[in-house]
Amino acid sequence: MIAVAEDQSSKIRYDRSNQLLNQVQRSKPLTAKQKKAVELLCAGLSPLCVADSLGITTHGLARWRKLPAFKWAVSDEMQIDADLHGVRLKALYGKALDRVDKLLDDKNPHIRLQACRLAFEAEQNIARVIEEQEMLKSLETRMEQLANAAIHGAPMNEIHDAEIIEDSDH
Repeated sequence: MIAVAEDQSSKIRYDRSNQLLNQVQRSKPLTAKQKKAVELLCAGLSPLCVADSLGITTHGLARWRKLPAFKWAVSDEMQIDADLHGVRLKALYGKALDRVDKLLDDKNPHIRLQACRLAFEAEQNIARVIEEQEMLKSLETRMEQLANAAIHGAPMNEIHDAEIIEDSDH
């Protein structure tokens, strides 16, 4: 019997992430120049600019970018950037809601109608984001449980989020 995840792409991403993490743990840590390259690439500089600023060739940078530790560092840096942008967006969102609130009282009925539409769309977006966050949290919890069970050799709990199918080879 084999387990097939309902969302095959999620399983593939999880497997690749685990493979990369295992490779990172076995590899050498990044040098100061490599860490600077990660920082510059994540800041949006082109590979040519990064290579020039670090005094290396673009081919050398391309080799670094293939290193598991480099890939992991870029991924980690991008997540930090995403978190910071999320904080900024939340602040801007508050200002935007204040503006929509004022527009709801505008004299022009078309502006009031548009403000209502924006308010309803914002509510739908918030509900969607909350739902996605809850789903991600649930998936992360399940992945941690499976990883811990695998590390400790404990028997796996029943799989609720997958379909069990017969393996035709047996």
